[in-house]
Amino acid sequence: MKNPFQFGRELGASEIVDRAEEVAAVVETIKSGSKLFLIGPRRYGKTSILRAAAERSEATGAVVLSYNVEAYPTLDSLARVILTDATARLVGNVEKAGERIRRFFSALRPEVSYSMTEGTWSASLGVEADEQDTQVPLLIELLDGLERLAADVKTPVGLILDEFQKVIELGGKEAEGQLRAGVQRHKKVGYVFAGSKTRMLTDMTSDPARPFYRLGSRRFIGAVPRADFTEFITKSFTDSRFKPKPEAVTLILDLAEDVPYNVQLLAHTCWEELRGVQGSTLTEEIVREGRARIVNQDDPFYTQIWNALTPTQQRALIAVVREGGTNLLSKGSTKLYRLPPSTMQRALEALVARDILREEETQGSVRLRFEDPFLAAWIHTVTAKN
Repeated sequence: MKNPFQFGRELGASEIVDRAEEVAAVVETIKSGSKLFLIGPRRYGKTSILRAAAERSEATGAVVLSYNVEAYPTLDSLARVILTDATARLVGNVEKAGERIRRFFSALRPEVSYSMTEGTWSASLGVEADEQDTQVPLLIELLDGLERLAADVKTPVGLILDEFQKVIELGGKEAEGQLRAGVQRHKKVGYVFAGSKTRMLTDMTSDPARPFYRLGSRRFIGAVPRADFTEFITKSFTDSRFKPKPEAVTLILDLAEDVPYNVQLLAHTCWEELRGVQGSTLTEEIVREGRARIVNQDDPFYTQIWNALTPTQQRALIAVVREGGTNLLSKGSTKLYRLPPSTMQRALEALVARDILREEETQGSVRLRFEDPFLAAWIHTVTAKN
């Protein structure tokens, strides 16, 4: 019997829970040649949404080029890969490939080749981008060429840039204006700019003074609605011939803080505990034991994170755990954790920058949450006696 709860990989269209609207928005962006900013924290299934949308788009004849920008050390290395893939997916004719690519990407002076033995394309740029201020113009030249190529092939073309904020980090402070000036003229390529730096991307797209303001539509990825996740978890255990108690299913969501990755991980662990004994009951005790098992298994990883922090940052994290991520700069909190307000603020900002914490804005208030709620459980356990 296969465990129905999957985590740690990109999920296909049939595996993700209640993301129909988000997937549809990406599909429509690719189909219409428009622009979409998809913003959501890590572990919320953003990458799986992108994959599902790409699958559905390509099933209707679209060509989707998708990249995680964090995988590329420079923008010109990203540009080379996009050029290679565009050649393979959009050109087709081997004899005329070099001529067509040089025509559409003339400013880059590209050279392409095809390996008959391996059945793969390779492409190189005839221009260099050694300095940071030449990286973004080179990428824009690549995108201009992709727009011309998409118009020529007359098929929907989508470009997905996951962790898009890395483009801005690599390109420098002028990158926003340069990119907007380039892509705002494009109508044949559908752009999906996705990212997990929620505050950074929100500021970029909501501030009228920033270049990306109103460049495209925005969609924020939040937690899966509890009712939908509850139904999915309950049905998955029931279909496996287990008996899930409603309070145990609720506890899975509570302990995982509704973060999709962690919900799937905890449910997966509980399912494995029940495996082989049909009719077993999922109880709250099994759920708590499941979380403890996960925390213990990841102890070396969490210990490494903890030891890399300064004592001030460690005290700030303890404060976040014990205060629920709110009122951390209040007089009571700063006194209790022996951190002046300015010191606490700097420590929290550093923890957000390191992707350990994230800011969650709801109903006019800001709460700090852990990217990984099981790290919070680990901290609570190891510091309980302090």
